Amino acid sequence: MLASAVTAQRPPTGFWTAVNIPVQLTNRWQWHNDASYRTLGNSLIPLQYLYRPGMRYLLNKKWNVASGVAFFFTKTDFEKSHHEFGKEFRLWQEGHLQESIGSWKLQLRLRTEQRFFGATSLKNKYTAHRFRLKATVTKMVTTKWGWQIANEYMRQIKKSTALHFDQSRAIASAIYQPTASLQIQAGYMWLKWPEASQHIFSLTILKNYKLYEHRKARK
Repeated sequence: MLASAVTAQRPPTGFWTAVNIPVQLTNRWQWHNDASYRTLGNSLIPLQYLYRPGMRYLLNKKWNVASGVAFFFTKTDFEKSHHEFGKEFRLWQEGHLQESIGSWKLQLRLRTEQRFFGATSLKNKYTAHRFRLKATVTKMVTTKWGWQIANEYMRQIKKSTALHFDQSRAIASAIYQPTASLQIQAGYMWLKWPEASQHIFSLTILKNYKLYEHRKARK
């Protein structure tokens, strides 16, 4: 019984890979694409995978707003031998502020999410509403290398009217930017849940595309 209880606990570590592909449609409109694969502990067994598309509107050089949907598939428990995944559908909206001071970049993002969880063998379907505030500082040391630190704090309303702490993420990453349109980040995240914490190692690839510039070039 004790071994079973320990196995069912949230793993202390994990590995997250992500690919972000923003596509600039015009000088104002951007198609947001975000996909991720998250593992169960140090194994390659999936704990969660997701796709988050949306549209972003650039108000000016500092401010932009975005909205979209998201599709999440999350393992219903932490047993490696179990293979049930719960489905979650999200609506999300965000406002984003970016300020550049020389080689320093400061970012602040406020995101709201309406979360719709499907029924599983362990839970009935339910909904939740989450608020997320993320602050990021980025410093490019050279034209290709830099670092980034960030913290994201989340509170959520779930099955009631009470707004409670959901999780907090403290993140530190190294940045490699071989070209102006490609960036690779390798990082560490300390993820704090109400009942536990995790050490997450991450790899993120960011690739920018500008379709409207290609259209101009063809003309």
